[in-house]
Amino acid sequence: HFLRGAILEAGNDLPGAISEFDRAASLRPDDYVLWLNLARVRESRGDSPGAIAAARQALPLAPFYAEPHWQLGNLLVRAGQTEEGLKELRLAGMSNPVLVPSTIDLAWQLSGGDARYVARVIAPAIPEAHLALGDYFKLRGQVVEAIASYGAAGLEGAGKRREYLAELIAAKKFVDAYRLWSIPNMADPAGAVGVVRDPGFEQEGDLDQTGFGWRRSNKSQTISLSLDSGAAQEGRSSLLAEFRGESDPGPPVISQLVLVAPGSRYQLTFVARTEGIVSGGLPRVGIADANDNQQLGAPVSLPQQTGGWQQYSIDFETKDTTPAVLISVSRASCVKSPCPIFGRLWLDNLSLRKL
Repeated sequence: HFLRGAILEAGNDLPGAISEFDRAASLRPDDYVLWLNLARVRESRGDSPGAIAAARQALPLAPFYAEPHWQLGNLLVRAGQTEEGLKELRLAGMSNPVLVPSTIDLAWQLSGGDARYVARVIAPAIPEAHLALGDYFKLRGQVVEAIASYGAAGLEGAGKRREYLAELIAAKKFVDAYRLWSIPNMADPAGAVGVVRDPGFEQEGDLDQTGFGWRRSNKSQTISLSLDSGAAQEGRSSLLAEFRGESDPGPPVISQLVLVAPGSRYQLTFVARTEGIVSGGLPRVGIADANDNQQLGAPVSLPQQTGGWQQYSIDFETKDTTPAVLISVSRASCVKSPCPIFGRLWLDNLSLRKL
C-alpha cells in the first residue's frame, strides 16, 4: 500500500495516493514514517487539518526524532498556528541543531525582525542553539542580543566570543565590545569608564588576547615583558620591559584600551624607572583616541637613566566622539633605520583621573 501510494503520488493522483497511504498507516499504525507521508500528501491536496492530524499521530511514535517535530511545526506555521508551530520547530532543533538557523530565520521573518520575539520563541536550551542565535543576531546587526546569546553558550562559545570581540573593536564599537569582553559577568560599561585594568601589574595575564586588559602588540623577540617582584614602586610587582636589540618602533610595547567619557578632561599619572636605555628611539608613554589613533595630550618621553622611580603625568581632553582611549608604551620614531634599543624600563601604578 505504501509503494502503491508513492507510485500514485508520482503520477499526480493525489486522492489515490492519500487512500493508499491512509491504508498503509492503518495497517502499521506504530510506524511514524507512514503517518508523516500521509500528512505530506494530505497537505498537497489542500487538507491542512487532515495533514496536521496525521503529523500529530507520528509525534508520540518518535518523540526524540527531529523529523516529526519539524514536519508538524511547518504544517502548523503554514496553517497560521505560528506559536505552536515554532515550538515544534524548536524541539526539532534540539534533536538536530542543523535545523536551528532555519527556525531562527523563520521566526525573524514572521515577527518582522523583532529580536526579543525571536529569542523568546527559540528559547535555546543547548549551546549550539545559543551560538546559532548569536550568529543570526550578529548578521542582522542586533549587537546586544548577539552578545547575550554568545554569553549564554558558556565555554562552548569562547571561540565565537573572541572572534566577535575582535570584530567589535575593529568596528570601533568599544562599549559593546566591553560588554562582550566582561562575560560571564556582563559588567555595566558605565562602571568601567576611566578605570585602568591591573594598574599596578599585579596579575599574570595573556598579553596576546584582544580586549580591555594589557596587550602586547610588538612581537619582536628582542623585547621581553615580565612582572618584576623585586623592585615594585607599590604593591607586589611592576612591569619590566627589557630591550635587547633591533625592533620595530611602530607597534606599542604594551597597551590598554580604556573606556572614557566623551568631551571630558583627564589626567593619567604613573611612575617609571629606566636603566641604561640606549637608542635613537627612546621609550615613551602616550594616550591616543581609540577612534582615529590621534594623540591626546603630550606623550611623556622617558630618559635613558632615571636613577630611581620618577612620577609623570599626562593631561588630555577627549573629543565629543571619543568613547575610549589607548594608553600605550611605545618608542619615539627613529631618524635612521635600523634603530636598535637596549636597556630596561619599569612601569607601575597607573591611574586615570577625571578633572
